[in-house]
Amino acid sequence: MLCITQSVVFVVALLLNRFSNGDRTFMAYMEIELNRKQTMMPNVRESLDDCHMRYYKHSPVESSYPVFQRPHQKMSDFPHLGRIGWTGIDGTVRWNCSGTLVWENFILTSARCTTDGNSMAPDVVRLGDSGEMQEIKIAEAVRHPEYREGITQHDIALLRLQSKVELDSAVVPACLWNNEDLKFHAMTLAGWSGSDASDVVKAQVRPTLDGCDRMLSTDLCVESTELGSCLDGGFLQVPLNHNGKVTPFVVAIGAPSNVSCQKSTPYTKVSSYVQWIVSTIQASGEPAWEWKFKEAECALRYVHLRQYQKQVLIDQTDTFDVVTPARRRLEPRYTDAMVEIGYGAYSVSREDCYGLIIDEDTVLTLAQCTTNHGKRATFVMYMGNERNTVVKHYNHPGYREGQYYNNIGLLKVRTRFVFFRSFVPFCIWHENDLADSIVELTGHGRRDLNYFSLHNASVDVFEPQNFQLIARANVLPINKCSYPEEFSKNLSNGLTEEHLCFGNEAYLVPETCQQAAGGPIGGKKFKFNKQFRYAYALNSFGCDCGFGRAAVGVRLSSHIDWLQSVMLPDYRKDSGSVHFLHSELEENDTCRHVDGAEGLCVGATRCPKIRYDFSVNRRVVFCQTSTVVCCPYENMVNKTTASGRELDECAHRIKASSGSTNEAQFETGFIPEPYLVEVGWRGNGDAKAQWSCRGTLITSKAVLTSAKCLQQQSIAPSVIRLGLNEAAPVVNMEETILHPEFDVASGKNNIALIKMKDAIDQSTIAINPACLWKNQTHTPFEMIQPVINGTTDSYVYPTAMYNRDCEALEEGLSSNQLCVDVQPHDTKVSLGDPLFWSEVMDDGTRVQYLVGIMSHVTAGDRTVHVHSRISSFVGWIKSIL
Repeated sequence: MLCITQSVVFVVALLLNRFSNGDRTFMAYMEIELNRKQTMMPNVRESLDDCHMRYYKHSPVESSYPVFQRPHQKMSDFPHLGRIGWTGIDGTVRWNCSGTLVWENFILTSARCTTDGNSMAPDVVRLGDSGEMQEIKIAEAVRHPEYREGITQHDIALLRLQSKVELDSAVVPACLWNNEDLKFHAMTLAGWSGSDASDVVKAQVRPTLDGCDRMLSTDLCVESTELGSCLDGGFLQVPLNHNGKVTPFVVAIGAPSNVSCQKSTPYTKVSSYVQWIVSTIQASGEPAWEWKFKEAECALRYVHLRQYQKQVLIDQTDTFDVVTPARRRLEPRYTDAMVEIGYGAYSVSREDCYGLIIDEDTVLTLAQCTTNHGKRATFVMYMGNERNTVVKHYNHPGYREGQYYNNIGLLKVRTRFVFFRSFVPFCIWHENDLADSIVELTGHGRRDLNYFSLHNASVDVFEPQNFQLIARANVLPINKCSYPEEFSKNLSNGLTEEHLCFGNEAYLVPETCQQAAGGPIGGKKFKFNKQFRYAYALNSFGCDCGFGRAAVGVRLSSHIDWLQSVMLPDYRKDSGSVHFLHSELEENDTCRHVDGAEGLCVGATRCPKIRYDFSVNRRVVFCQTSTVVCCPYENMVNKTTASGRELDECAHRIKASSGSTNEAQFETGFIPEPYLVEVGWRGNGDAKAQWSCRGTLITSKAVLTSAKCLQQQSIAPSVIRLGLNEAAPVVNMEETILHPEFDVASGKNNIALIKMKDAIDQSTIAINPACLWKNQTHTPFEMIQPVINGTTDSYVYPTAMYNRDCEALEEGLSSNQLCVDVQPHDTKVSLGDPLFWSEVMDDGTRVQYLVGIMSHVTAGDRTVHVHSRISSFVGWIKSIL
């Protein structure tokens, strides 16, 4: 950084009496967030933790969810479980094996279940619950062609039934797990234990490799402590979620009879034989095309007969099920603030990288997503097909390609985003502790696997298109984060505090949900009686949106300092920030501030703005010593003279003379206006004055208004009416003083002071001066704007804006101008009308502070009004009183 003069040294310590913790951010500096009406907003942005104020007018629309009453269907966890029987000469049936219905006329079972000890084939199958049984004759038993008696390999067979089953909620074919990757940490073993059994025998089993009797590529070894012996023809299944329903998937079948399940026991994996199953069923003339056995298509084919996930059930009777999609853990829903990232002229990444809009020109994403296969991100897509060009890329300096540490980046875009309705940026969560133990994460998956099923009908038209989703997951402790093993190679030091682990115990049907890399993980938080969306983390790695196996995100709170260093270039965390000392400048010498503004070297107590800037580690200029600062003229507090003492003592005078104001008046919209006056023009010989401007009484003899308003007529105003009604007393004016630097074109310095000939007697006239807001570093966040017209008077509550944000709508703003957002959008405020803030004192007294004088409406947005910032003109006002 270049020095301003030759005799500049750096100051790394300051002797000023700073705030109790000078390096605190704005939100910490305020200490307690009382409510929006009492909260102060810094004039210059100091923290990223201000989203709820910057975007206060945007409130995300909450989703509403219906409640459905559906006819109750008696459900079973095993509607595909069949008992395989041998009919004796006497007509009795020995039910010695179990099987599973995989097509409407085919049972899958162990090859050993195709004959008994007398080499007799089974002849009948029973399916369904007690009292609703279906018994169907077996037409044919088909063993796997490579199966051999006495050898356990290829121990699989199909039984073709003479007729198809009648489908209902108690009898439905199971789906088959097609994938060789068995990712399940637990499965359910089910079957019939013997010929006299009337109930299903089931137990939880775990995959294992220890002590397995045999282990072929087609085998799956499991163990359990719940059963003494395993079941012939029994099967292993897992429940997979989709559409608010649960579908059972058979993973493996068969086991040697009378072998204890308490030690490792091999089962035959179904995935190795799906093609044989398909071709065998097709050979019988059935339209069992291979795609019908894919996990997604099978789940959808019978979705109308599946049971609901427990969490979506509100109530259940013998007649009705009452369900709501509000409780599901997966929901098709766009996240409008999420973008897809593109790396060429037209296409987005094959790896599907996403980002999150966090302000008008910034996208937050993973560091791995700012560049893809050596190509930098060139554009982002949002709101369906809107595009915005990326102009700058930032990666965390600690990020190393291929690692899941410091995996965070930023993209700056060329065109500012324009927010409206649900298209609102996410806020960044700053705290280590989250607002909730359940988070919402962004993902994408097949549209047809994610609509909420109402038991209506089988699906025969599929919609495999990708659709944005919201998944809900539990936050999990880092030391219990069972993320997929394949990601460990990129975690040389394991998980750390910068990681957020989340997941659900339930597994999903494949293609139902995959988390969006770089998309938000977050929740909602109420602030100022409005709800805002917060991002706790970004999706980093994992599978199936954390269902079944945990997934991991990168916490934003761990990287706030880096984010602020990029997004707030003037932000300084350490107390050793660089400041400038000009030892040749003595007190009362002219000087220049770091931004080039002219000023005077004065004691720090006379320049609270610069004193505050130093306390939050902004750059400041010192003069001869560390107690004398270069203070821009507009920030200088003049020594109080007799004429200015009335301004300084305003709040004390009101507190001493006023009783407690009924706070209910403010809640109902009625606020007394004891300080409003009207400015009038009276020509020679005119009996009546023309009242064309309003002003605010600030002392017993002075009124503030808009300079532009006073210039509307060719002659100077001559009278003041002390109130807004025709019966109010009228007094003569002594002098009208426009600010010497008032510029008509830009509206800068649009302020004027009117002196009355005689001071008013407040004991006889019901009008009191308003106090001036003199704080040069902070502005009340929510203020009160009188809206005055010919028929009714009302009030709206504008919220303060940073000038930096307002510059997108109004070029060339100066620090002595104040932008406020005014809702509703059709609110009209007249030139010179006051903007004030009402402070509630400890005793209930309200002190009304004049914060701004209405100047004009911005050209870019009619809801944004520009005021003359009163705190910047206190010195000028005092100098002419």
